[in-house]
Amino acid sequence: MAVNHLLISLICLLTFKTGFFSENAITVQTGSSVQLEIQTDKLPDFNTLVWMNDNSETIVRFSKATVKTQTYKYIVDFNQSTFSLTLKNMQKRDSGLYTAKIFGANNIDVAKHRVSVIDPVDSPVLNWNVTMIANGCIVNVSCSGHDRTISNSYNSNNCSQKEVTSEMQTLSLYCKEDTVICNYSNPVSWKNDTIQIQQLCNVTPYPSK
Repeated sequence: MAVNHLLISLICLLTFKTGFFSENAITVQTGSSVQLEIQTDKLPDFNTLVWMNDNSETIVRFSKATVKTQTYKYIVDFNQSTFSLTLKNMQKRDSGLYTAKIFGANNIDVAKHRVSVIDPVDSPVLNWNVTMIANGCIVNVSCSGHDRTISNSYNSNNCSQKEVTSEMQTLSLYCKEDTVICNYSNPVSWKNDTIQIQQLCNVTPYPSK
């Protein structure tokens, strides 16, 4: 037990001294804001706190209630109570690692945020055609988003789901009751298009879209 307690104490001390913790992954939409928080419950005494990007460029330097910000590249808000940093109007070029470091008796990292800035998805394209059968019709559907397409055939007694995932984007084609849904999404947005099978069967047996 004593050995385990000593080991835990050593790990906690090492974490405190070096700021050893995993990066926090954040995904935001192009043009929006992101708030970056300090990743420790209580900061030790320090002389200066600096927020910087992965090029080691200073964004904010806080020292004895004096705040200096670099506004040539970023529009920022800095909270002098919580030491959080808000970056506004984020663009894809702003993706990267953001670090907060304190300087004093010990120089340690107190926050690491890996920010990914991505565009919202475009509206998916839902194409279909109808084939009449004895007891109704079959609707052949294709669902397209960016550079991917998935297809399926449905009738009122056939509902299933297909899904294609590529990096941060997901394209889904499925039906619920008699509604066919084409959904395109990523971590910051989603858009869809729908058709109703029974309505198509009752209107026309020919391609309409």
